[in-house]
Amino acid sequence: MRSVWSVPMALALAIATAGVVQAQQPYPSQFANQWMNSCVSSCQSNALYKDRQGVCAPYCTCIVQEVQASVPLEVAMQAEKDLANKNNNSEAVQRVNKVTHQCQARFAPQQAPTRQSKTR
Repeated sequence: MRSVWSVPMALALAIATAGVVQAQQPYPSQFANQWMNSCVSSCQSNALYKDRQGVCAPYCTCIVQEVQASVPLEVAMQAEKDLANKNNNSEAVQRVNKVTHQCQARFAPQQAPTRQSKTR
């Protein structure tokens, strides 16, 4: 769910400019709230959660809380910048995605294995 990280860059830049970005500093509530809202919106439009949209709020809460607990704010903000620049494999993105995948494992419905075509 890469679109979870679509928090407006202006917000991230405003936070950085304000000098809030320091190692291990708690996330500003405005950043966390914007991130949560973006996540829920993205989740509710994701086909994986069709007919299970009630899972979106707990799923997104999991992401926001777990990222805040395990990823410094400056790393989360760097991940956002990297995603905006299509650098989806950066170290920062990988750190945030690790948390996202843990929350997906808790809340995403199990997918049936897809059949591989035997024609080649």
